[in-house]
Amino acid sequence: MFGAGGYSSGLLFGGLMTGVGWRWTFLLPVPIALLALAAAWVLIPKDKPVGEGGHDFVGALTSGGAMLLLVYTVVTAPEVGWASTRTILSFIGVAALLAAFVLVESRIAHPLIRLGILRKPTLLRASIAIVAVGGSYFSWQFIVTLFLQDNLGWSPLELALALLPIGLMVTLSAVFSHKLVDRFGTSPIIAVTMTVMALGYLMFVLRLDTDPSYLGMLLPALILIGVGWIGFPAINIQATSGIDPDEQGLAAGVLQTSMQVGAAIVLAVTTAVIASGTQGSTSPTAMLDGYRPGLAFAAAVCAVGALVALLGLAAERRQGGDDDLDASEVEPELASAA
Repeated sequence: MFGAGGYSSGLLFGGLMTGVGWRWTFLLPVPIALLALAAAWVLIPKDKPVGEGGHDFVGALTSGGAMLLLVYTVVTAPEVGWASTRTILSFIGVAALLAAFVLVESRIAHPLIRLGILRKPTLLRASIAIVAVGGSYFSWQFIVTLFLQDNLGWSPLELALALLPIGLMVTLSAVFSHKLVDRFGTSPIIAVTMTVMALGYLMFVLRLDTDPSYLGMLLPALILIGVGWIGFPAINIQATSGIDPDEQGLAAGVLQTSMQVGAAIVLAVTTAVIASGTQGSTSPTAMLDGYRPGLAFAAAVCAVGALVALLGLAAERRQGGDDDLDASEVEPELASAA
């Protein structure tokens, strides 16, 4: 609920501030982040020391460096060339850092990530689902923002209000999402919501034109896409279900890292796809033709996530049950992880 509320209010404040000056959108988060930091310092209980050698600084450096270099490489590859020496060396550097990370984690007494947790099927499926949901949506919103504002002349506030129903849907769904999990389990919810989300993207790709009707075209697609985010709580519950209490935070961290890094990579690939198609285009029709492959790619990413969720659901049914815990069993662990 807080995440969806932050997204909704961010749309409105972002639209208002961009109307004044785009730099304000980067300035306002600074005092908010400082306030959050001060509150965390006071309100969050201190962790107990884990003993000698308990901080895996090398693991943090190698994993963080690998993720940053990977995103940087994908973002810059369209400009310098995918087959350029710089891009190839960057990918080699990513592989080397990841190999070093795995080596460190397998030998250190207190690893940043216990590698065995990555073999947990529910965590793996949840991580793929959250990459598909976040990556497809951020890519879709990026393209929609470019097209509606730059090519069709919508104001930032108009666009923010247009996208607001998605945030409101997720905020309202937080009231009953735990009840859905208790009744159906996480896997069916994730599979259904992601399938509906993929259909929303497909509708958008097929029906978007240079004079879109909000009520007749945009809003129906927005509602279908918003359904995908209703499954977000189920993804978080699935990621931490069946995980030992002392590793709940680790599972949550793996999930959030998957979303942030995975979504960034999907968005980077999307920008590379549309960059080649829109180069030299000026008219709205030509720009839309250049944007369609990027929209189709976002839809495909979501469809892959939905397929993985459906396959996981089918595997659970064949095994005669759901590996997931219900929401009431998981809530104490989620609170601990948070």
